[in-house]
Amino acid sequence: MTTPFKVTIIDHEWEDTNIEEEIVASYTTSEQPIELSILQSHDKSKIVNAAKNSDAIIIMYANIDKEILKEAPNLKIVSRYGIGINMVDVDAATEANTMVANVNDYCVDEVSDHALASILSAARRLIPYNYMTRKGQWDFKQVAIPLRSSKASVGLLGYGKIPRRLAEKLNVIGYQVYAYDPFVDGDTMKRDKVVKATVEEIMRNCDFVSVHVPLIEDTYHLVGVEELNMMKRNAYIINTARGPIIDEVALIEALKENKIAGAFLDVTEKEPLPSDHILRTLDQVVLTPHAAWYSEDAFKEIRQKAIMNVIEVAQGKLPTYHINKNVLVK
Repeated sequence: MTTPFKVTIIDHEWEDTNIEEEIVASYTTSEQPIELSILQSHDKSKIVNAAKNSDAIIIMYANIDKEILKEAPNLKIVSRYGIGINMVDVDAATEANTMVANVNDYCVDEVSDHALASILSAARRLIPYNYMTRKGQWDFKQVAIPLRSSKASVGLLGYGKIPRRLAEKLNVIGYQVYAYDPFVDGDTMKRDKVVKATVEEIMRNCDFVSVHVPLIEDTYHLVGVEELNMMKRNAYIINTARGPIIDEVALIEALKENKIAGAFLDVTEKEPLPSDHILRTLDQVVLTPHAAWYSEDAFKEIRQKAIMNVIEVAQGKLPTYHINKNVLVK
């Protein structure tokens, strides 16, 4: 009897796992049975036990560290629902000969749209206009005068798939677009009608700063006190990437002291954001609950592609969204 390929979903935030179950069932054969289990826990001891008894695990927010990987020598792949892989110790996985995969293209339009909507809302002062008008006022001069898009600049911190798509949209509207990314050359950006810039140049000169770098050691608090102090007083910062890329304490101080005009935050350092958090009280802040990725299509795609990474490994193939490419199938 063929030994089944065992898959465990460690954690998820779906109402059910019907999509995953249907895909697993469609690829299960007598020659290669696939068993799917759901843990739904962040308890480390339970994760260790699940990883130890699985060929593949799928995670959303669960941390997979060196200790867990060391206890699971037969684990072939960790597949993540989403783009960021900061919750996986990729170096330790590579050392353990365990593949890591993500889904890096499921929400390119959604997140770039969310960032664009934030920029346009800030540019056209929709939030303060709404507050003012609902309170009974009717005077467009009561808020800061908007900039014409062709005279305004947007700085992108990061230039991967999402910010590139955002740059396309911004260029069509007429914004001047700048981008920081040490891994993308100036000629590539120039072809996209984007100017390559440093973090300092973006923080000092841009009217809107949109954060898109991955969360790694080098980008933790990439935007801190020094960077926020560089920004124009009428500038806005938008974060649809990861909360810890911005030093939240420094951001709150900058907002309270009116050093910048405002912030649109889809992500925060701690999620969910505590109900009594000061960010919830600041009028210059627009908060959304890590929702930039969300759409009907993205909701299906993230789940289909995360489970397909695992199915491909069960079939003896490399996963489509393989991160540590020097690790091959066990």
